[in-house]
Amino acid sequence: MPFTAADPRALLELWGRSLPLNAAAREALLAAEAGFVSSTLGAQRRHLLQALQRHVGSMVAMRCRCPACDATVAFDICLADLIDALPEADAVGEHRLDDGAWQLRFRLPAPDDLLALGDERDDERFAASLLRRCLIDARRDGQVIEQLPPELSARLSAQMETLDPAASLAFDVACTDCAHVWSAPFDPAQALLTFLQDEAESLLLDVDALARRYGWSEEQILALPPLRRQAYLQFARGD
Repeated sequence: MPFTAADPRALLELWGRSLPLNAAAREALLAAEAGFVSSTLGAQRRHLLQALQRHVGSMVAMRCRCPACDATVAFDICLADLIDALPEADAVGEHRLDDGAWQLRFRLPAPDDLLALGDERDDERFAASLLRRCLIDARRDGQVIEQLPPELSARLSAQMETLDPAASLAFDVACTDCAHVWSAPFDPAQALLTFLQDEAESLLLDVDALARRYGWSEEQILALPPLRRQAYLQFARGD
């Protein structure tokens, strides 16, 4: 991937481009910068998991808030196991769901759908809009129907998750304080952005320290090989 310690300027440039974007646009940017072009949302997120693993290793430490008591709960995710459990191929094309008198034709959510709905903040409206975008045709006893009943919408959503499970990643978490159990979502793009943020802030601290000590410009500091930059930092900090 372009944003590596070997190219600190590219890392900082990508960090700056990411900051003003919404979550959907940031995910698309990170996928594009990683060289991934995916036809389904799940395939894109599986690729981002692979990119995350290359940067942080197999284990990711997670923290979330218990929705029942607001306690902080920590748990680890094994990225290697998660990636192995997800299908590699894009489940592209048209799919069918036959349910009694109902016959549905649909496609799976694509990255462009996420971009189109990126400003929608209400989860229920987002899910409903996504289903409408992906539903190609709905018939009951051969007659075209515009509006699906809620229970059929739920079955369609579940079928999409079965076909492309990486599109919506979540883990069952139990609170150690109150024993409440819930499903905590995991966003690989957000995890990758957190890595990018940490690396960018560390670089900026290095630049600040060396600029104060030696009067060098950011360009001069970032042009230093990482080993030499760390050596100068030790001198500057008196280590």
